[in-house]
Amino acid sequence: MEIECSKCQRKFHSTKEDEYVCPDCLRNEFTAAAPRLDDKEHAELVAEYKASMRRQSARAEMMGGIYSSGQAFSVAGKLRFAFGLCIFLICGFLFLISDKYSGVTFLAELDIESQRLFSMVLCVVAAVLVVTSSIRFKLLVRVLACVLLGVGWFMPDMLAAELLKRERQEAEAAERTRQLELQESFTAPIDSSGPVLTEDDLKVFTSLKRSSSRVCNYAVFIDNHDGRVRELVRDALNRLLQAQYTRAYTRANGALYVSVNIPGELQNISRLLSRFGTLTYAMPEKGIYEVRFDADRANVVSRYSTDVLTSPMNNSYVNANLDELKCLDPLRVRMSARSLAASNVGVLRSEIRDVLVEVLHEPWAADHDTYTALIEALVTYCKPGDKQAVRFCLEYFEARRSIKRDIAPSVTQFLIREEPDSMVEPIIDFWCENPMAWSDMLNLLGYRVQAPLLNRLSKATNIRLITTILKYLEERGSSDALPVVEPFLEYSDSVIRHSARTTYKAIQSRGR
Repeated sequence: MEIECSKCQRKFHSTKEDEYVCPDCLRNEFTAAAPRLDDKEHAELVAEYKASMRRQSARAEMMGGIYSSGQAFSVAGKLRFAFGLCIFLICGFLFLISDKYSGVTFLAELDIESQRLFSMVLCVVAAVLVVTSSIRFKLLVRVLACVLLGVGWFMPDMLAAELLKRERQEAEAAERTRQLELQESFTAPIDSSGPVLTEDDLKVFTSLKRSSSRVCNYAVFIDNHDGRVRELVRDALNRLLQAQYTRAYTRANGALYVSVNIPGELQNISRLLSRFGTLTYAMPEKGIYEVRFDADRANVVSRYSTDVLTSPMNNSYVNANLDELKCLDPLRVRMSARSLAASNVGVLRSEIRDVLVEVLHEPWAADHDTYTALIEALVTYCKPGDKQAVRFCLEYFEARRSIKRDIAPSVTQFLIREEPDSMVEPIIDFWCENPMAWSDMLNLLGYRVQAPLLNRLSKATNIRLITTILKYLEERGSSDALPVVEPFLEYSDSVIRHSARTTYKAIQSRGR
């Protein structure tokens, strides 16, 4: 078949109908030389693939080393990884089971710095084993090693927090058990002749909002007492029940006391009310009680003279003041506690301590002066290692700290002696705010304060705080403080630079 070429328009013979280009034109088209890249284009292409080629070369070199050394086929890395994690888990398990009151006490009895040294030794070994366990996954093992070191550093803090939580829970459980035992041990009313008040008398109480699981209300009728005692009884009920407020309403031959918005559910307060006299009627499920007032049981008037209460040489001095501690009048309780603390008598000390603990079980947080007097007296008469006294003092310390009130120095000194590790951060906080007032307390903590102070110094931006910490380190800092002080030698503020140089030289001169 003769076909005309579409390129050169020459005619050629072909056996295929769909051919339109002659063999010569087709041959010339495929034998043409391809265009070459110039130097600039070649350089751009090489630069584009240079980074990829470098990574491929590095990976090839690494894999070649792995294959040539046999590490690709070795289980030693996996064993190191597993062994490192086992060491870390053992360390964590030891801290987890440590308890001052169980069989594993060797960690709980150490101070926090010794605990940190123990945990960091094990965690550093574990981190080294993990880091060297793999070449292919370097980033992963490095991050994991940093996590192990971080957890190891904070393990002692977590143990201290857990021990403190357990102590608080045990103390709360003991207090609940004590309250239940007291309620169960209280006998029923002596006189069960029936209620004195009618429904109309109780309208002022029943019209209140119905109690819930969070707050409740009580109505207490007390007869046979005059108006002079009413205010004392009202304040005592308000304090003992921790009510939002308590109001007295004249009813029959006495007064109806309505205490409103008391935290918690309704409880049987029969034993508490027995301090005011004889219980004659009770409906604990509704919070309604009636009491026949007894001035002697309520200890409205002191049975001892002022001379007996204020003279430690008197044979009845201790018994008289113990009797005063149990009265309803906070002023008399406060004066008695102050008198006992000031006299510091050598007789019946354990009895005084026990009565103070019993009185401190009552809520005193709202009466700051009486609370302080009772705690100071307890510190005076308790023995070293008295856990119950330490708990009361810690509660007092935290309560005063939360409302930013002054704290009795004797209580602070007692806590520093008994619980130095838990007092480091609070004392440093107070000292940073008022160095002059808290310098003696800070010095009582000794070596424990340097590490927290150095940590605060490294993060501080306040010139006054930096100067204060540098001044302390100048007088008491050890050589461990030099690396933290050194950056302040080039500080932008000239006063800070001068203080840092003075501190640095003072620490170096001590050589410790």
